[in-house]
Amino acid sequence: MSVKRKRYLSLRYKLLIPLMSLSAVMFVFGYFGAQNYLRDTIYEIMRDDTDDIRAYVEGCLDEDQLQAITSGAVSYDESAGWPNDMTDQRFWDAADCLASVEDFNPRTEIFTYYQTSNSSLAFGVDQWAVLQPEDSYLLGEEIIQDEDYEYLLQGLQEITYYDELNYSEEDDTYFFAVTSPLLNSQGAVIGGLTIYLDAGFAVDSLQSLSDILAIIFVVIFIIVAVLVLSITHNVTAELIDLQNSAKRAANGDYAPITLNPENLDDEVSVLEEQFNLMLNKVRQREEKLKKQVEALTIQIDMEKRSKDVKEIVESEFFQDLKNRAATVRKQREQKS
Repeated sequence: MSVKRKRYLSLRYKLLIPLMSLSAVMFVFGYFGAQNYLRDTIYEIMRDDTDDIRAYVEGCLDEDQLQAITSGAVSYDESAGWPNDMTDQRFWDAADCLASVEDFNPRTEIFTYYQTSNSSLAFGVDQWAVLQPEDSYLLGEEIIQDEDYEYLLQGLQEITYYDELNYSEEDDTYFFAVTSPLLNSQGAVIGGLTIYLDAGFAVDSLQSLSDILAIIFVVIFIIVAVLVLSITHNVTAELIDLQNSAKRAANGDYAPITLNPENLDDEVSVLEEQFNLMLNKVRQREEKLKKQVEALTIQIDMEKRSKDVKEIVESEFFQDLKNRAATVRKQREQKS
């Protein structure tokens, strides 16, 4: 009955595969963990920047005047065109306040908005009236309901940070956004403030850092792989020597093995000692068996020889020959 042999897989690879798999999983988690940490850190920096801008605007903006402007009591010169037709100084004071943010943070876009009598949202004062008049929103222009609309509504209740970076196709860049309520001197909400902070630099920095992290992790992974290969090679090399010695012993060669000497004993060195002890006992047992076989062979040969002699002596031919010899001796004695 033939025994089906199992598929062979070197011990080196049995060690290598789980170690490298574990290393790969650790590196993947480490890479994405570091990437998330960098992203959260950059988000925190941008959040701090928007908080500083919001605090600055609250210091220079007169919310009571802004409430009066958005209520409709403003002065216009309709012949001048927007925003130059706005002749109300309160509007320009508010616009100058928003535009002054450009002096310490040029990556900012900022505007106010408010809720109209029919519960829709409309643009209030923006920085573009001073910096880029052609891009300024018309005071009271209704805000289109899009993906930002819910954030604007929520911004009338509490400070609201956008969950994700806001991508602008027109500017081909990302913005970090926050909305917050504006309160008058009585503490009533009179509108909201929206701050867009250009996050293009942050996205580029995050991508660059992610690429650097990927390179670092790949290099570390390669170094670990080489170290693991070297360690498993050193371990399995000694076991391969033991395997080869076992094959030699199976063919009758009981010469002791000598692995690379180590300063400290380990499992392999103990196995080497026990293996050599076993080889010595097997060699002694075989030599003893050989002597016993030789002695047994001699004994068998002597017994066989005695048996053969007995068979010859007891045979009729030998008895007849013996009688004839006796008769011949007797006749010779009578003649003499």
